[in-house]
Amino acid sequence: MRTIILALLSSVSLPAALHAQETAPGIVLEPIIISSQKRTSNTHDVPASVSVTGGEDAYLNNTRTRANLVEETANAQMGSVTAKLYTSFTAIRGVGSALIESDPAVGMYLDGVGIGSSQGHNGTLLDINRVEVLRGPQGTLYGRNNIAGSINFISNLPDPDRIGGEIGFDAGTDGALGLTGILNTPLGNNGWAARGAFTTSKTDGFLHSTVDGDDLGGAKDIHGRFSIGGNVSDNLEFLGIVDVEHQKLDREMFGMPEKSFLEGRNGIAIDDAAVINSDVATTSAKFTYTLENGDKIISQTGFQSTRTDVFGNGFPRGTFAQFDAVFQSMGLKNFRYRSGNPFEGDYRQWSQEIRYVSEDNERFNWVAGLYGEYSNALRIYGADSKFDGGSLTLQTRGKTKTASGSAFADGTYELSDQWKIFGGLRVGYDRKDFDYDFNANALAAAFGLSSPFAPGYASSLSDTSATYRIGMQFAATDNLNFYGSVSTGYKSGGFNSSFVSVGDQGAYDAEKLTSYEIGLKSLSLDDRLSIEASVFYIDWRDQQVQGFNPLTGGTPIVNSPRSESYGAEISAQLQLTDQWSVRVAAGYADATYKDFTDAIGPGGRGSKDASGNHQQFVSPFTGSVGIGYEWELGWNDFVGKAGAEYQYRSSYYFDVQNTLRQPGYGLLNAHIGLENNRFAGLVYARNLTDERYRTVASDLGTGALVNVGDPLSVGATFKVKF
Repeated sequence: MRTIILALLSSVSLPAALHAQETAPGIVLEPIIISSQKRTSNTHDVPASVSVTGGEDAYLNNTRTRANLVEETANAQMGSVTAKLYTSFTAIRGVGSALIESDPAVGMYLDGVGIGSSQGHNGTLLDINRVEVLRGPQGTLYGRNNIAGSINFISNLPDPDRIGGEIGFDAGTDGALGLTGILNTPLGNNGWAARGAFTTSKTDGFLHSTVDGDDLGGAKDIHGRFSIGGNVSDNLEFLGIVDVEHQKLDREMFGMPEKSFLEGRNGIAIDDAAVINSDVATTSAKFTYTLENGDKIISQTGFQSTRTDVFGNGFPRGTFAQFDAVFQSMGLKNFRYRSGNPFEGDYRQWSQEIRYVSEDNERFNWVAGLYGEYSNALRIYGADSKFDGGSLTLQTRGKTKTASGSAFADGTYELSDQWKIFGGLRVGYDRKDFDYDFNANALAAAFGLSSPFAPGYASSLSDTSATYRIGMQFAATDNLNFYGSVSTGYKSGGFNSSFVSVGDQGAYDAEKLTSYEIGLKSLSLDDRLSIEASVFYIDWRDQQVQGFNPLTGGTPIVNSPRSESYGAEISAQLQLTDQWSVRVAAGYADATYKDFTDAIGPGGRGSKDASGNHQQFVSPFTGSVGIGYEWELGWNDFVGKAGAEYQYRSSYYFDVQNTLRQPGYGLLNAHIGLENNRFAGLVYARNLTDERYRTVASDLGTGALVNVGDPLSVGATFKVKF
């Protein structure tokens, strides 16, 4: 892989390219404007670590999903703990959460509306303008459950000045097909416009069942968005957005035996693959009132729902053979343990925010507001075991109602031409009411399967939180800024809702975090070279982790008293000439459990002191290097675009015990295409070296099961614009 990187970099003669400045003095990097600070800002002036990916870059790199985009960001990870769409995991700077029963540690927002359930974080990128990743706790502006950072997906908005759109078709390996349509149109001549976007796609997957020969890992997706906006009056604007997505995994698995993975096999002995359906809807209504002095009052109402259903087995034959043998010895013929693992999750969230935003005041710029949220989460877990003539069935049902409210303020004050002070405070209140039921059929109770589990109960918790940030910013020159800050985050506590053991019927505590950060942002070479760098230390208290109950064998969520993460990020972008560009990004995060004595033991057996272990799913080092080339063909206004990017992540562990490890690996992606104002075509390849790696690994006490990362894929897209 080192050879590949060197080959990419050596294809550009840096001295010669820099000399080209003499013939093309006007070439500069375009300013990057973001809105994730809840007021418009240039990233160069934002005293925080921010990564921005434009919609055009995502298209050229064939970055189709939110997970793909996050994985391409330094010091960020996103994937699944078991099956896709079921147990989502997202982390920034080593801080994350792999538990669907608790709140996420990374806030994810679609056009300003939070997606409160981690199962709703998965999805495709449709008509995206840009994605802004804010590293570090965002408790002041975004509130609870943003202790690691925030990811903001911002769509292209209706444009009242043009009518047009595009129709696109793409095809690739493993039966991948897709169709996309976008239409923007003014509504009369009064400044109103509407925009619609739609995409549907499918893939057959690259794995197959050795039992029936059918494909495994196939997926289907339908995603649509409609937005409308305009001026209600001279001072009042409205923007409404409805985004709906349905995803289906036709034949998903919970893993293949690790031996099969190591032998390079793509066949798995599965006769009842899982079917997973995910439906996510996000709706928002935003009113913006502009005062005479340019300040704004903004009201945003949001609704978000996530529905996830899982059917089927998904485990390879023989996974639970030792359990099957025990029950068969009791006379239960053809007994099959965990023949079905149904899950039903339903999450609904209503939110309202009102904020006042100062705009371009001479020395003091600020935002302040109120936020309220109510959510209702239902999770139903099942464990079915079948035999000739009957079944053993267990089921739990947990329902959580959450009400929260907060008041916040955040601002920047210019002390002098060089010095600024910034800070903010958010005070919030949460209340959760929880109802839990456990049910077992008569046969399961007769065999004693229900005895370790708690009967139904109800409980509640409430908590008041205060999060803050404070820091200083120093402008050494017009193009060189330094900053330092201290910020805090809060993630609310909650209740276990999956097979709660006797003795574990209580709440787990909230997480709290303090982050210390210093950084710099610079522009040089006549604004052709941008460099951003930061170092951080995070003190993390009461982390919510899956533990172990030695009396019942249950695995409740418990609090690890102390964890920490420290590291750095650096990114650079260089516009060599009007044709060549280079970008480099790297991140390091040493994230560990400092005090965690009651972690679940290897293979789910017993407990173990995990103090000093690395955080699961977190690679200490992540980085990428990319090169782009753009040229004019001189025919029909066509512009050619080509590029390659190499992404690397170092080794990481899948479990708290640090026994299941994925070695470091890198992925090489490339593209080449042509585009003018009527047509666009692109040929792409992802994982060009066909790197084989694990994305999931778990041990349920019967040996390691792993899922395989996507192999080499090649495809092409074609778009007609109008």
